[in-house]
Amino acid sequence: MASLVASPGARALVAYMAVLALCLACQQIRAQQPASGAAVEMAFDLPAQPLKQALAQYDAQTSLSVFFSSELAAGRTSTAVHGTFSPENALRKMLEGTGLNVQAAAADAFVLVPAPRYADTAVAQPSASAARQYEGAVQSQVYQALCARTALALGEYRLALYVQLNAAGHVQHVRLLDTTGDKARDAAIIETVERVDVGQPPGDPAKAFVLLVKPVRCDAAAARAGSCRPPSAGRRADR
Repeated sequence: MASLVASPGARALVAYMAVLALCLACQQIRAQQPASGAAVEMAFDLPAQPLKQALAQYDAQTSLSVFFSSELAAGRTSTAVHGTFSPENALRKMLEGTGLNVQAAAADAFVLVPAPRYADTAVAQPSASAARQYEGAVQSQVYQALCARTALALGEYRLALYVQLNAAGHVQHVRLLDTTGDKARDAAIIETVERVDVGQPPGDPAKAFVLLVKPVRCDAAAARAGSCRPPSAGRRADR
């Protein structure tokens, strides 16, 4: 089932946004290849309606995770989707005219974010290589911070979190876009990520990232043995 998540303050998700995937414990980042569930076309018959309602119907029909803010979806109306589409294309069509974009966090998970304003797109951006390098640094630093705490490194949970860096590259704000199902663990994740310092970013200093933490299967002994390794440089998931 798709995850319909309520989280306030999504207006901060503007301008530069990278969606990165973190796989905790005994694994490395997997290449984001299309999953069968995301690629197979299916018939949709979704009328134009309040966006939250449309997403609930989409949730009932697909097996994809869609992370979004309740505040972000409020007051918006979806575009009707009638016909045969892949789930991703159906979601993109549903959002036409809403002022929202879809960003892929993984083959089977998406984040809804505001479409960039003209003023946002006019801001000078770093080169693609510099951006990828910095995204990899963010990914690696958050990965290592979570893996340093045994209770957070076992890879038994899945969630998306919004991370805002300041001009110096220090995490200044963290918001979970989902819950791990454990309030104490949620608080520990926020506390841990808030201590991350990546270093000064290239280009626009107002960096925002959505990180998707994905669960994996491995035995606890392997996790305790230190198999939690920093991933390779992150992949941009912008479409």
